[in-house]
Amino acid sequence: MENRGSALKRLFLLFAFLMVVGLGLGVYLSFQPQDLSSIDGYAPEDRGDRATDIPAMIALAAKNRQAITLSERQVNRWLAENLKIRQEGVFAKETELKGVWIRFDESEGGRAEFIIERKIRDLTHTSSMYLRFQRRKKEDDSFTTTVRKDGGSFLGTIPIGGRFGKAKVPQGFLLFTMSSYENLGSLFEKEFKMVKKEIITEGAGRIIFEEKKMRIDFPD
Repeated sequence: MENRGSALKRLFLLFAFLMVVGLGLGVYLSFQPQDLSSIDGYAPEDRGDRATDIPAMIALAAKNRQAITLSERQVNRWLAENLKIRQEGVFAKETELKGVWIRFDESEGGRAEFIIERKIRDLTHTSSMYLRFQRRKKEDDSFTTTVRKDGGSFLGTIPIGGRFGKAKVPQGFLLFTMSSYENLGSLFEKEFKMVKKEIITEGAGRIIFEEKKMRIDFPD
């Protein structure tokens, strides 16, 4: 019995040690900014002189019910150009905001990662949120689209919502950054309403994220 109790004690101490190490590693990685250099359109020299009018292209596609494909570079060039103009309002006091970027990824059915990059004193910090759009056909032949904060899962059980730095975090942790995304949404409220109304609600469009691309198509 004594040997058994000693073994259980060692097992408990090992488990507690691994928990502390895991927590420490998670905290460390959360303060290490993720590498954004692989995102098309992130580097200034990768953007060109003038951004494509993304909202106009989407509106035209919705009007004609015609499929459209947008590259990661096009979207990030448009974001970089328009964020500079609009952030003087909502983000006027948040001078540490460096940029907002989108990474398109086709893994696990396709998703987009929305990344906020900040400068805090001499340190760069990133936080992100994963989004996935799922369209389903209902019994009356109409369509419904669900937006999910879905970045996969830990060990197939804990749903991932985004990243703090390099560390992937469960969906519940997004509560700590939700206000930043709500402020960001207010900057592009007109565009978001247009996509929701003309693409999702009225057009029943399907938004698909592929590697370095976003594709929008409509029912036949």
